[in-house]
Amino acid sequence: MKRALVLAGGGTRGIYQLGVLEALKEIGEYRFDMITGTSVGALNAMMLVQHDFEAMQDMYEHLESDQIINGFVPDNISVGSLFRERGNLIPSFKTWLSMHGVDIRPFEDMVHRYYHEEKFFASEIDFGCIAATAHGHDPVYVTKEMMKEHAEDWLIASASAFPVFPVKEIDGNEYVDGGYFDNLPVDFALRLGAEEVIAIDLSCEPKHPNYLGRRNIIYIRPHEELFSFLVFDKEKMRHARRIGWLDGMKAFGRLCGERYAFGKFDLPAWYDEWYRSVMLLETRIKLATNITEQFRSSQYITDRIKLMYHVTKLTDEQYLYGMMDSLMELCGCDDEKIYEYYEARNWILANFAKAADRDYQIMPAGITDIAEYIHSLDTKGIVMKMVHANLYPEHSLNSDHLILSVYPFEKAMADFITFAMKELLEE
Repeated sequence: MKRALVLAGGGTRGIYQLGVLEALKEIGEYRFDMITGTSVGALNAMMLVQHDFEAMQDMYEHLESDQIINGFVPDNISVGSLFRERGNLIPSFKTWLSMHGVDIRPFEDMVHRYYHEEKFFASEIDFGCIAATAHGHDPVYVTKEMMKEHAEDWLIASASAFPVFPVKEIDGNEYVDGGYFDNLPVDFALRLGAEEVIAIDLSCEPKHPNYLGRRNIIYIRPHEELFSFLVFDKEKMRHARRIGWLDGMKAFGRLCGERYAFGKFDLPAWYDEWYRSVMLLETRIKLATNITEQFRSSQYITDRIKLMYHVTKLTDEQYLYGMMDSLMELCGCDDEKIYEYYEARNWILANFAKAADRDYQIMPAGITDIAEYIHSLDTKGIVMKMVHANLYPEHSLNSDHLILSVYPFEKAMADFITFAMKELLEE
């Protein structure tokens, strides 16, 4: 079965792909018959085809802005905004370029330094990258055979993120970043005969949601939005590499979880009872929502978690991870750690421990407008008060109808915490 690796474009965020691949090497899943990529994904693909993994590591560990460009380019422009808003950006960038100019000779030198023709063509791994025509953004599917001429030019063209980077001319034709057509060329890999695909996206919002959940396609993406595409901050890059490693481990079942990473664990004993409560809560939410019937969801909590993870159906584990992810993010948990279930549970409970106190002040003295007070709270404060109301129903501030209309997911989080608190008390 031909196995392909597909690498998205995304500038310095390509270090996330390095982290994933380091995980795959560690667990024995690093084997490919072909590699396709766009932009930085094409550059990464070239080095991997050459079996220059250590060179790729060294490149990212020592990457500085002056290795890509001479001079300064604004670092708050994302790849997505370039592709989506090019019509608005081009005039302002033309003005900026006329005043400052973007000199990418350092990037061209880097491509020349890392591309080794003999190793590239001696490799048994097939290669493909995407460029786009400057006018019309039609695709150019650059094959390994085409790399026999203008190889370095095609690599530069695939990464020419116009209007920040200049267009690339090859044989009198102008080309720009392949991301203008396809930033994650899974389709190209399938065209080349791939039967199994590992695709590594660089966007939290998947570029190709149509490939999620497909048989023989493992789609790996960061579960938090990474930095802009020309950011060289060492700490941000280190973090992206770390979460890439974690996501690689999760993709192959060595770790579990969605945004946060866990060692494998069984569902808690109270899971079935909690799941039943979610179904009942969803019915109550539907009945409480003051909108027309056609917009009411009969499974509000389920839909919210499915949207978080871009799946059409949730497993029991994903229900659990969805709630734990939401609560751990609310509590500011470190997403670089690997957690055991009880460690994560206890961290969450410690953050909401005050709610279990009967004397917990659910509202300050002198507050008469309860609705205004509740709206002034942050999400954690709202959940805290709902947990207290679960434990002490007589202290509830608002009607069930109002709570489920305005804060339905917060209510689900509070119920989850309440079940976990009861588990802790029974231990």
